[in-house]
Amino acid sequence: MYVRCCLTLWLFSGVACHGADLQEIIRGGTATIQSDWAADPDYAYVETDEGQENGKPTSKTYQVVTIEGSDYDLPIAVDGEPLSADRKRAELEKLRSEVQRRKSESASARRERIEAYKKKEDENGALLLDFPNAFTFELEREETMNGYPAYVLSATPRKRPGPLSRAAKVLSGMRGELWLDKEHFHVIRAQCNVVNTVPIYGILAQVMPGTHVELGMTPVSESTWLIGDLSMTLKVSKFFLFRSMQVTRSTYSEYHPNAEVLEKLLQEANDPL
Repeated sequence: MYVRCCLTLWLFSGVACHGADLQEIIRGGTATIQSDWAADPDYAYVETDEGQENGKPTSKTYQVVTIEGSDYDLPIAVDGEPLSADRKRAELEKLRSEVQRRKSESASARRERIEAYKKKEDENGALLLDFPNAFTFELEREETMNGYPAYVLSATPRKRPGPLSRAAKVLSGMRGELWLDKEHFHVIRAQCNVVNTVPIYGILAQVMPGTHVELGMTPVSESTWLIGDLSMTLKVSKFFLFRSMQVTRSTYSEYHPNAEVLEKLLQEANDPL
C-alpha cells in the first residue's frame, strides 16, 4: 500500500544526521523505528480516505483490523455519514464470514494469502533498507513541533554508480525534511517532494516533479508512535501521453489493540437484531 511505502521511507530517515551525539541518534533512531514498525500489526485503527470523484469531494471511512495474518477493511461511513443500520449489519456479517473463512482455509490457501500481504510489506522493507544509503542527511535546526522538542533534518539524494533497484530509483528522485523527537527519536512530521522523474513501471508510468507527500505521526502508547495523517499531491505520467494529478488525504485514528477491536466487532455481529 502506498501509504505504508511513504511511511517506511520517512521513518528510516531518522537514523542519521550530522552534528553532536550522532551515534546516540543513530542508535536511538534505529531502535525506535524498528520498535514502532514492529508494533503496527498489533493495532486496529480507523482510516478515512478523502479525495475527489468527478470534481466532487468524497470520503470513505474504514475500521481496519488484522484477521489471521492480513488486513481487513470494514466500511463504517461514506462521505462523513455512518452506514445505515441495514448496511452496517451486512458489513458485520461479511466480517464474521471472512473470519470463519480464514480460520477454515487450507494451509496452502492461508500461506498464499499471507505471502501476498507480506509481499507488499517486503516492498516497503526494500525502501527502508536502502534509505540510509540513498540520502545525505543534514541537521538544519532545532524547534518545537506539535509540542515536542525536535531535530529538523533535510535529506537529499546521493548519487550512486551502477544499476539501481526499483527502491533505489524511487528514492533517487526525492528530497525531504523531517522533524524528529529529540527525547526518543520518534518521527513527528515529514514531508517530501519529487524533484526528478520517478519510474513506477519502467517507462510506462512515472511520478513527476511536483508530487508532494506529507505525513504526521501520533503517539498511541507511551513507547509507540504510528501514522496519524498522510496527504499526497500525486502527478503521474502514463505512456508518455496522459498526465494526471490526484490530491488525497488520509487520517488514522482510534488506535486500539487489534484483538480487542476484533472481538468487539464479532460480538456486535452476533448480537440479535
